[in-house]
Amino acid sequence: MNKIKITIEISDELIEHLLCTAFEGGSTYWAENISCEDIEDMKKVGGYKSEYLTKTKKDNAVMYIHAEDDKHPITKKSIIDALQKMDNPKYKYTKVLSRILNEQYDADDADIVVQTACFGEVIYG
Repeated sequence: MNKIKITIEISDELIEHLLCTAFEGGSTYWAENISCEDIEDMKKVGGYKSEYLTKTKKDNAVMYIHAEDDKHPITKKSIIDALQKMDNPKYKYTKVLSRILNEQYDADDADIVVQTACFGEVIYG
């Protein structure tokens, strides 16, 4: 089989929408809390957790998703890396990525992105 690689721009707005969808629905069955590395900075950018990673001026800003007495870092880069990983048929999430890129995703799809960003794979659900 012949393959090509295509570069696609991922907008900050898409990242915000994915995080909002996950934080408000898709990941709530395992994510107990979401915190920010720098609360004061988050307040400066509006206080919305789903927008913090895209609106902050800080390089390498980190948020944490708390689950099972542990906290797992998530960054803008880890979200982009998760989407890239989902393009690999080996991980069986190419259809999820297609729905995301076509803006036809749901809370379960957003949860897959967040879990892949946090853990490198889906471990819940």
